[in-house]
Amino acid sequence: MPARVGVIGTGWWATRAHLPAIAANPDAELVAIADPNEANRNRAAEAFAPPSVYGDHREMLRTEQLDGVVVAVPHTRHFDIARDALQADLHVLVEKPMVLTSGHARELLQTAAEHDRQIIVGYPWHYNDQVDLARDWIASGAIGDLLYVHSLFASIVWELYRGDVESVADEMGYTVNPTGRDTYSDPALSGGGQGVTQITHSGALLLHMTGLEPTEVFAQMHNHDLQVDLVDALSVRFENGCLGTIGSTGSTVRAQEEVLEYRLYGTGGHILFDVMHEDLTMYRADGSITESPPCPPAPAGRDYSTSYPEEGPLDNLVEVIGGGPNRSPGRLGARVVAMLEAAYASAADGLSHQVAPTDP
Repeated sequence: MPARVGVIGTGWWATRAHLPAIAANPDAELVAIADPNEANRNRAAEAFAPPSVYGDHREMLRTEQLDGVVVAVPHTRHFDIARDALQADLHVLVEKPMVLTSGHARELLQTAAEHDRQIIVGYPWHYNDQVDLARDWIASGAIGDLLYVHSLFASIVWELYRGDVESVADEMGYTVNPTGRDTYSDPALSGGGQGVTQITHSGALLLHMTGLEPTEVFAQMHNHDLQVDLVDALSVRFENGCLGTIGSTGSTVRAQEEVLEYRLYGTGGHILFDVMHEDLTMYRADGSITESPPCPPAPAGRDYSTSYPEEGPLDNLVEVIGGGPNRSPGRLGARVVAMLEAAYASAADGLSHQVAPTDP
């Protein structure tokens, strides 16, 4: 029996990634969509023909028989809607960042545990084959204990943070609906800039690959001409004594490629990973060098890159509904939330901050 899925929020990413993924997955059934934005809702309904359409997600949750929902709304609205869905006994795929505070993260994890439901956080890179391989290398001890890790994410989002959504249409790849002008530019909706929008990706991938637990953060951030942060530099201490740096800027020139890279150094070797160019190599103390093949090509008829499998989170929601493993779990999303919370606090007062606990 197909997994019965509802989608809350019908903006850019829901109509580009999640709704097409439901349509392409033979084990998924789109039951309903909900969005208070009438124009977005109507365009999404025309494009994807859901059986039911709602202006209020709570009415959808009360009325429909669902197994899971996608929460794809502005950042500051994640918590309330995800909590409503968990309390309705549904598995939840919530877009990144999971939420904006460690307290909200703990509450969602507690609610999920009480209702025996899973939270999947929308991080497509977690479904990348090379990421799986790097994770296996590290978990096996192939490069020993981690000593120092580094991540750099340089992205093309400066205009997006200004609210100039038309100028980045080609880069964002709008299909049915564009992103809202205020979604990323107004901190009342976004909760921040490069940290909660982009380091949430790169930081989550770092923790996912390494298994590291962040404990302390010192950060500096610069907004430049924006209401939100554009350039972020984090120094992080991890539980086992490993140190790390996480840097990110949204200022990449739009004529150039974005950058996402990792340098992971251990007691017995190191790993260099250029995610965008699918270049993953392990160097070991015995002199051996192991190179990964590139990610496989996308299946026929699909327009995504398997290095960034946009359908991965939705397909994982369907797997979880069927009893399968959660490959991007709420606990990981919560640790990223707490790390970023500490980073924003550090940037505000110039002091190091402890990363708050998130386990319920």
